Amino acid sequence: MTEPFPLPPCEPGGPDPAAVAASIGAWVTSPAMAELVGHFGGRVPPGPVGPALAWAAQFSQVWDFRAGVRERFDTAHLDYGPDLDTRLRELIHVLGLGGRDRPARDGYDHVVVLGGGIRVALGRTDYVARLLEGDLRARTLAGLGSLRWRDDREHREGIRLGLGPIDTEADMMMVGLRQFLNLAEPAAAYEGDGWWHRVWPGPRPGVEEVHVLAAASTRPPRRANTADTLVGWAEHVCTPSAAERILLVTNDPYVRHQHCDAVRLLGLRYGCGIETVGFDDLATRAWGRPLSTTELLQEVRSSLMAMRNLHDAVTP
Repeated sequence: MTEPFPLPPCEPGGPDPAAVAASIGAWVTSPAMAELVGHFGGRVPPGPVGPALAWAAQFSQVWDFRAGVRERFDTAHLDYGPDLDTRLRELIHVLGLGGRDRPARDGYDHVVVLGGGIRVALGRTDYVARLLEGDLRARTLAGLGSLRWRDDREHREGIRLGLGPIDTEADMMMVGLRQFLNLAEPAAAYEGDGWWHRVWPGPRPGVEEVHVLAAASTRPPRRANTADTLVGWAEHVCTPSAAERILLVTNDPYVRHQHCDAVRLLGLRYGCGIETVGFDDLATRAWGRPLSTTELLQEVRSSLMAMRNLHDAVTP
């Protein structure tokens, strides 16, 4: 099988516009994207990358199984039949939504764990704790989340796992980091209009501080999204410099679109380096679940939107 596409690069000093544009262009005009779109009656137009991206992002409404507003666990499911389903999943694999499952380096200035549902938060915090038990070093570790109220399924899962009642997405992140890093009560707490921030001293050598941020939404009453949490991190937790490297921790198939958002919102704005990884097989087996093909197609759409936004930002 063809190797998955790598993520757009972003080294300290900020992203190289030409390299980012080339990476995005190769992705959206690839044979894998052409075949995937063709299975749904479309054809990526030839010519400049910008119009091709704009067309593909518009076309990707055919993969909007969340009706624009639903949470990911409410994605609709369609049956494509075994042969087509297998081929669609092969093409999505080549498009590289999952990224690497190991950091490329032993040390980063900041490690940022992105938030989500309860099992996602526990999987990501479990994974980052094991990285820190190994050879990974970071000046700060931050878990991000929103004030999205947990739904009944997440509430029941928290009870089943013996974690007790958990109120919000950010609380899920805090529970995960406290459990896997053996954190006591926070040493400092800050609050503002629609956000809060908790701080702990580093639990082991190589980590100076641990943070959890419940970010404010820029689109109330809708919850804060990934972009809001990244911007909130830079405003309330750590403002990165152009010499620093940030490692984002998420999981397949969200790596690509969350990486692109981080490059656009942090790399371009502050000049910092961005690397993004998905959690490993052990965390996947412990905390993941099989995703349907419609869920994967939904994330292709998310990646198209994020890559279009990033391309627009780096291309005059």
